[in-house]
Amino acid sequence: LKLQFLYFIGIKAMDVTLKMNSTSVNEGASAPAPAAVAVTAPAAAPVSLEAEIEQLKKLLAAKETELVASKAKKTEAPKEEEGEKKLSKKDLKKLEKQKAKDAKKAASGAQQQEVQIKFDPNVFGPMPLINSSVQTPTKFTNIEDITPELKGQEVTIRARVSVSRKASSKLLFLVLRKNFSTIQAVAAEAAGCSRDMIKWGGSLATESIVELTGTVDCPSEPVNGCSQKLTELKITKLFLVSGSEPVLPFQVADAAGLTADINVDDDTRIKTRWLDMRTPANQSIWRLKSKVCQYFREYLTSCNFCEIQTPKIIPAASEGGASVFKLGYFDKNAFLAQSPQLYKQMVLQGDLNRVFEVGPMFRAEDSNTHRHLCEFVGLDVELEIKEHYYEVLDVAEGLFTYIFDHLAQHKELIGNVQEQWKQSDFVHKMTKATIEKHGLGILEGEGAKASTDEYGGFIRNLGVSTLRMSYPNAVRLLNEQLKREEDAFLAKLDSKPSGEELEALLKKEGLAQMSEVDDLSTPNEKRLGALVKTRYGVDFFILDMFPASVRPFYTMPYPKDSRFSNSYDMFMRGEEISSGAQRIHVAELLEQRGKELEVEMEPLKDYINSFRLGAWPHGGFGVGLERVVMLYLGLKNIRQCSLFTRCPRRNTP
Repeated sequence: LKLQFLYFIGIKAMDVTLKMNSTSVNEGASAPAPAAVAVTAPAAAPVSLEAEIEQLKKLLAAKETELVASKAKKTEAPKEEEGEKKLSKKDLKKLEKQKAKDAKKAASGAQQQEVQIKFDPNVFGPMPLINSSVQTPTKFTNIEDITPELKGQEVTIRARVSVSRKASSKLLFLVLRKNFSTIQAVAAEAAGCSRDMIKWGGSLATESIVELTGTVDCPSEPVNGCSQKLTELKITKLFLVSGSEPVLPFQVADAAGLTADINVDDDTRIKTRWLDMRTPANQSIWRLKSKVCQYFREYLTSCNFCEIQTPKIIPAASEGGASVFKLGYFDKNAFLAQSPQLYKQMVLQGDLNRVFEVGPMFRAEDSNTHRHLCEFVGLDVELEIKEHYYEVLDVAEGLFTYIFDHLAQHKELIGNVQEQWKQSDFVHKMTKATIEKHGLGILEGEGAKASTDEYGGFIRNLGVSTLRMSYPNAVRLLNEQLKREEDAFLAKLDSKPSGEELEALLKKEGLAQMSEVDDLSTPNEKRLGALVKTRYGVDFFILDMFPASVRPFYTMPYPKDSRFSNSYDMFMRGEEISSGAQRIHVAELLEQRGKELEVEMEPLKDYINSFRLGAWPHGGFGVGLERVVMLYLGLKNIRQCSLFTRCPRRNTP
């Protein structure tokens, strides 16, 4: 308290001095400006606190008097000089009034500064530093648990100050927030709160953390601005646990989209993510992201999978290519793992026949798109197969059905996100009516039949009902849409090109027809997603039999047509979220495919050798966690789902 008072008095004295200096300069005074007052402890023998305070008070009063005198001098009527017009009585009266007004204002300011808030350590004020020096029997109540049933009871809460509004010197309103819950608290002189307490409470900065004790009351009118509409707290004690800076990088209400015409950009949000996280939508995103991991683990563990942890510092690029982060590893080079792909295959040959991993993945791709990150969380699965890669797809469908069904139960969290970022609910199951309408094939169970769908669509069974379609059929569906868009585009042109000119124009516009072995571009992924949604009514689907030329060297070729492979991708809202395949488990075939695709095999010799001692046929898939969350919630940018984003232009905070 001593240091706080000395600091306050010293700053005020220096402030007065600065004002006087400014006044002197403006007047063109020739006398030097008064020296600034240094507030330091005296070198002589220590004196009492009361004596120091009294001395500083006198010093402050003297400085205030000098300031008043200086202003008064400035407003005095100027002396009449030769040839100069004399001021009228009206002008002199105005000067006198201004002089009196300035003197009164200065005196009032000095008097106010002398009035100090007197904290009561048992009732209100800054709380001592929490450093684990004591433990008390204080019982804390969650805001969401403060219901009308607790009326008349005294509760203690810890929360952030969301709003602080002093209605008068006798009345204070606070809105306190903890996670998703808010409640109004009232301090009134009529209810026993001192004016000092009300004044201090009204000065608390937004986002400060306080500990408040109060009596639960039920207001006559609902408190519409709070989650706890039927209750409020009558404050009896109020302590500051941790204060916030008075000026925030942005207001939480603005970040939550509650303020019209104010938009907090992504870069500002990421720079102070710990503030951005406090909005209801973001609180919900991080919790739903956690739930995806939880349900991923739950389902696979229930299916007898074993969780593993593989190295992230590796001797060679796991996916091939140049998109790896290179680093020094003592006397040699190493790389950050693009995925656990090679290791989970090797582990499988150690007779852990069903494995999964949740871990970081690194991609040195200079892609500044809405869906790319340089570091993200991978959800990986690998398992032995007996006969067909459809066994892996069966696991994948069951897994995603489990995740999506369980996420849908968190209606409040999803609602918080949708309230700020408008988007429709995610649909992953086909209806029986749609299945019958288009003649989709059913592989097993009730109503099993071959597909009569125009595009060969089929499902595993009526319980899972995830749409599957081959890559060539998807290309055919897509080309029909591209042709419609091409016709509409050409109809707008004054002159219609032909031949190579037409081909170049369509390619430039992204309307060129695809061949069965072309890779899907991002715009065509989105087109396909929209077509699937319109025709089949779902946001989630699986394509299989991808061209061999666009898959890694360890992908098993399709036995009936070497142009294709035993591979598959999974899509949500028209964007790929998972890629997988049956893997080659024969060392010689791996070496052959590596040479065909010009993959450097020497760094991969340990991986190749793991298949020389008897290898299980196997397959698997990898999933990008952030993409799943982004697309399930219909968000526009993957950075909204990455706590501390790592992308080509950012590696902080």
